[in-house]
Amino acid sequence: MHPTMLKLPDLSALMPARDGLSRPDWDAIEACINKAIPEKYRNDAWAQAARQWLELVAGQLDGDYICEESQNFIVLTESSKRLARDVCKFYEKALKTIIKYLPGVASDDGYGKHVVMMFTKEDDYYRYIMYFYPDGEHPMSGGVCLSGDGYTHYAFPLNETDPSGYRGTLVHELTHGCLEHLEIPTWLNEAIAMRMEHALCGSSPLDLDREQYRRHKEYWNAATIQQFWAGSSWSIVEDGFELSYSLAKIIWRKFEKDLRAPQSAILEFIATANHADAGEGACRRLFDLSLGDFVADFLGEGPWAPDPERYLMEYEGGKDVERVPE
Repeated sequence: MHPTMLKLPDLSALMPARDGLSRPDWDAIEACINKAIPEKYRNDAWAQAARQWLELVAGQLDGDYICEESQNFIVLTESSKRLARDVCKFYEKALKTIIKYLPGVASDDGYGKHVVMMFTKEDDYYRYIMYFYPDGEHPMSGGVCLSGDGYTHYAFPLNETDPSGYRGTLVHELTHGCLEHLEIPTWLNEAIAMRMEHALCGSSPLDLDREQYRRHKEYWNAATIQQFWAGSSWSIVEDGFELSYSLAKIIWRKFEKDLRAPQSAILEFIATANHADAGEGACRRLFDLSLGDFVADFLGEGPWAPDPERYLMEYEGGKDVERVPE
């Protein structure tokens, strides 16, 4: 059987609508594919399943949504055919660059194509992503990498005042997707995503002024720094959310500029840094430094080193921290 001749049955019964939008049962779909499709053709089968899903969502949204496709991506968008092709072309370049920039660390393994949902209306975007959030108040979101439902995919609202802004958002979220196989701490995951955003889109590598520094000095203390290392500060509305991104960017800049470590050591740190201790063990082993030293270099002496027992017990009840999509 040649993959171009392979055709999946209609899977719409396994893609029921909730809140008016399709929410596939990926476990059931996987069982269906595994039963019917030889392993060597499953990549194409998963792409077909994703295509069926996006066609359902396109029909459930107000507007004239289309599904544009390239070698590695399926994009749901209201953009014109020409612009949709340009979008896919950029996405292909971004994926290749991320894999090249992070050799042996970033991964594109897995069945199917990368699914990207570009929502014209912000209300539709939030209606779609709230299904993936726990109850409660959450920071505003400019884009998400959604990996908790069985098929990692990306969603973001288009910005009317910055039509090309989708590029930075996609690069940021795609980097998360390419690192999701690692047990990586949140702060490092975000720092690398911002670094790739800068490398591919020219976004500012560091936005620090006197007022921002004052806010950092006032916000971080023995308790809040443990929230940062644990990853829970990214779920704190306003200052915790915003300053966590800024601090992660500052720490990573110090890694790149001050350590002057060879790329091999930096890549090994990314590959071996573990969420259980925020990467402290890997940092000490590879660079003979504590992560707290990098924070102290910015904020001055203080109780900045990760204390895994404290943050796991006090903030997450001893459980792993689930990062809320940003």
